[in-house]
Amino acid sequence: MIVAGVDLLVAPGDLRTGVDVVIEGGRVAAIEPAVAPRVGDDVLDGAGLLAVPGLVNAHTHSPENPMRGLGDGLALEPWLARLMGESGPYSEEDHYWCALATAAELLLSGCTAVLDHVGMTPIRDGGFDGVMRAYRDAGIRGGMAPLFSDHDYTADLARSLGVEGVGEALIPQQVPAFPTPEAIALTEDAIDRWHGSEGGRLHVLAGASGIQWASEELLTGMADLARRRGTTMQLHVLETRVQDAACRARFGGGSGVAALDRMGVLGPDVSMAHCVWLDDEDIALIAERGGVVVHNPAANTRLRSGRARILDLLAAGVPVGVGTDGAASSDDQQMWFAMRLASLLHRGPDEGWVSAPEALAMATTSGARALGVPGLGTLDVGAPADIALLDRTSFGLAGARELEASLVLSETGTSVRHVLVAGDLVVKDRLPTRFSLPDVHAAIAEQRARRLAVTPAPEHPATLARIEQTRAALAARDGRRYFA
Repeated sequence: MIVAGVDLLVAPGDLRTGVDVVIEGGRVAAIEPAVAPRVGDDVLDGAGLLAVPGLVNAHTHSPENPMRGLGDGLALEPWLARLMGESGPYSEEDHYWCALATAAELLLSGCTAVLDHVGMTPIRDGGFDGVMRAYRDAGIRGGMAPLFSDHDYTADLARSLGVEGVGEALIPQQVPAFPTPEAIALTEDAIDRWHGSEGGRLHVLAGASGIQWASEELLTGMADLARRRGTTMQLHVLETRVQDAACRARFGGGSGVAALDRMGVLGPDVSMAHCVWLDDEDIALIAERGGVVVHNPAANTRLRSGRARILDLLAAGVPVGVGTDGAASSDDQQMWFAMRLASLLHRGPDEGWVSAPEALAMATTSGARALGVPGLGTLDVGAPADIALLDRTSFGLAGARELEASLVLSETGTSVRHVLVAGDLVVKDRLPTRFSLPDVHAAIAEQRARRLAVTPAPEHPATLARIEQTRAALAARDGRRYFA
């Protein structure tokens, strides 16, 4: 394919006007001065359009699509208990439609790659297959990391604080956890079947839910699996004060990040979502080991988790990607909004700021580090041809004085006219080319209705009460708030 006569933003600061972008083998093969006229079935008219690298959503949870708007005002821990207690189990087809809905929302707004940290169900063969089938069918560059847990150290913390009646887990799952060796074997089997398929467009990652919900066996086993099989790994890291307290209780006062390093987990092939409650030593250690952080500003704000130290991470040279988080914790899959928040939340009278070019890099090249795809996030020669084509007459671009700033601070995704992934046209004239939007909407509406009828387990209210008791006990011990 040739995208003809287009203005091309190769990367922040590198705008080339009036060029032809030649695509071969799913990659940018050449960038040439526009030759007019070009005609043919393999020519996409780029006149009046701006081509930008497709955005990379480096952290989300597709099963949350039918649970939007849940628990407004709650902090993460009670919100999670409600999410897991009130959603019910997911079949393979449920996972398929939730992932397809995620892909649809992302693609239509110019996001071409996603890292989906999937839980909410027994993640067995069907869970992997439902998600990967959806990303295959949608045409998006899709990665899935399973959200496995095998021990809840927040429950250990609650018991140590004198909270009564806490069982094996403070936050209930719909189904019991299964043995860690089985989780690792299931992931490796999914890697065998899906990783690198569709010409390298699909990825299966190793995954664990978070340090406070995973044994050393699970964390080290997944990191070893990722390195043996040439993929990457993702987990949640220190999203809330409760998680930090649980990790310090578990590791004798030391931080969760230092523990990951002692286990040999921390490294450039491991992405860590949230990382809100890092200390100076954590940031230095992540930088030294080349770890990747994924910032989720909407969810961190929505769930009252705190403001991550993004300025300090960037100053230390840590690659920081951007994620939307799940559609119930940030309530959309809108990467332009997440990128804007990533820039605006970190500005104040007594601090620096995340500039627009930095924010754009976070939503492209840095996020691509989490998926481990070389060259992804730019449109230089040899890079994957993942391209969003935006209408330059739209509100966000027609009056743009500084291009990168206008993209980050004005764009909403409504300017997106066409989208290519690996050179394939997956959105044309603002409509998907490979699936039916009405079918997606109908499937999610059906799941919403079905999940509204779920009756939580009898112990659900008691679990919520124990989370509140744990928060209160931590607040009394430490003299600071632990939001409930």
